[in-house]
Amino acid sequence: MTVKLCRSLTLFLIATLGIALGVSSCGGDAPRSGNVFYYNEQDGLTTLDPARIGARASGWIGAQIFSGLVTLDTALRPAPQLAKNWSVSDDGLRWTFHLRGDARFTDDPCFPNGKGRTVTAQDVRYSFERVCSPESKSTGAWVFRDKVKGAAAFIDAEPGKRPEHIEGFRVVNDSTLEIELNQPFAPFLTLLSIPYAYVVPREAVEKYGEDFFRHPVGSGPFKLKEWNTDLLLTLERNPNYFERDAEGKQLPYLDGVQISFIKDINTEFVEFEQGNLDMVASIAPTRVDVILSEDGMRLKEGYQQFRYFRVPALSTEYYGFQLDSASEGGKGSPMATNRYLRLALNYGIDREAIIKYVLKGQAMAGKHGPIPPGAPGFSGVEGYRYDRELAKRLLDSAGFPGGKGLPPILLQTGTNERTASVAEAVIEQLKAIGVTVTTKQVEFAQLREMYKSAKIPFWRASWIADYPDGENFMALFYSPFIEHQGPNTTHYRNPAVDSLYRQALDPHLTTEQRAAIYSKAERIILDDAPWVILSYSILQRLSQPWIAGYTVDPLDRLVLTTVRKQQS
Repeated sequence: MTVKLCRSLTLFLIATLGIALGVSSCGGDAPRSGNVFYYNEQDGLTTLDPARIGARASGWIGAQIFSGLVTLDTALRPAPQLAKNWSVSDDGLRWTFHLRGDARFTDDPCFPNGKGRTVTAQDVRYSFERVCSPESKSTGAWVFRDKVKGAAAFIDAEPGKRPEHIEGFRVVNDSTLEIELNQPFAPFLTLLSIPYAYVVPREAVEKYGEDFFRHPVGSGPFKLKEWNTDLLLTLERNPNYFERDAEGKQLPYLDGVQISFIKDINTEFVEFEQGNLDMVASIAPTRVDVILSEDGMRLKEGYQQFRYFRVPALSTEYYGFQLDSASEGGKGSPMATNRYLRLALNYGIDREAIIKYVLKGQAMAGKHGPIPPGAPGFSGVEGYRYDRELAKRLLDSAGFPGGKGLPPILLQTGTNERTASVAEAVIEQLKAIGVTVTTKQVEFAQLREMYKSAKIPFWRASWIADYPDGENFMALFYSPFIEHQGPNTTHYRNPAVDSLYRQALDPHLTTEQRAAIYSKAERIILDDAPWVILSYSILQRLSQPWIAGYTVDPLDRLVLTTVRKQQS
């Protein structure tokens, strides 16, 4: 049955689930001294350049350093940040943004006398055009390419023939910027809230050059103090930050943020229990039964001193197939050209069993399409069910009866323990239909580069929504987004899906109408099977009781601007 969800009701219900469920007066042994927020990042960090931010680790840290024209409020609606207000023309093509006058870049040696200056409309245009410039090696050119007038011509121009500016980005004066689109784009404001749209100063990029990714300069609540790769990263309060609370007090409340890079999830949790971390972003599957009730809704006795957050995430975990047989990853891969084989793998995986026995209820089974439940645009389309006999018949149709003649399939994954546990279960399940799967683990940054460059045939990934709209997931199957290492990493091409994607961009459509269009597209995508949809994530977080103002939302953001640390 198709389920159509009203956006506002959906986000309200999701947000309601995010209430802290367990609170007491004491947590670990004691809070670490100082007004600093401590947390750990398991996946490591490779860049702090907004033009290349595409993973959670860099996104969380980048959100503390940079600001954009637009942010999202607690209900995930567009809200002012560098832009104090905006307007749009009746045809939906021309957006006008008026910048606030008190936003300043943080002090840095790149500026005269080391003093940060006011953020201007020229900075916004420079930042957006930088994302579109091949020299930046940005992974975010897709954000503007087909949307902003003149962006594609700017991106594709031969060296020496590129226009000075993108036609659709017009600076009216220091505090006013106009953006002209090629066609209306329903989620344009929410799109501008993503890291690729953060604003950076030209002076910093020119001073630090190729090393700008290690010397980020922004206008956010914090600034980089120290970064020891794979060991420690420290942020300190930005005294130039423009935002204030309701009482007029300058934000942020914290003096700093410190991030460690412990890879083992169990070690991370021990650090949290001892009071050395103020928050943990996930709970080790081996600890779930000890910490949480059977339904995953409550903390058990002995852990009720912590604050517990459980929120359905706008995130889909999947295995991707490289479909381009001419690419390095698709060349020679039977999965690239054999749809029956991809279908057999989909039907041969028992997602419900993985959720119950491996992930211990920490996710929802991937039994719908790419758009996760709760996302605006979710349609409820039915996906794959576990059917071992059907999987065997499809394997026969693929030309590999009982798996005969099919070489072992290599699955590339990251080093995360949760990822490895799921892969082990998948290997056993597919072995039962005659398919041999082996795995190779690499660091996440390397894995991401490999599948974005179409160098591997089969890999594990997840898509965490950049902005709260079903379009963000459908973009992963839009063929123009194959180019320039866009989000269509499987190189999936289907003209019918492309047409439906464009239809759903009309801003005059209701959420329900757009969901109906997405349902048709998802049905086609599921039949073509470019992915194995494993699960939809549930965010489960614990924070210490001395931390106030910390929230968790479905978009999996880390908002530390209004967090307070109460010393005992």
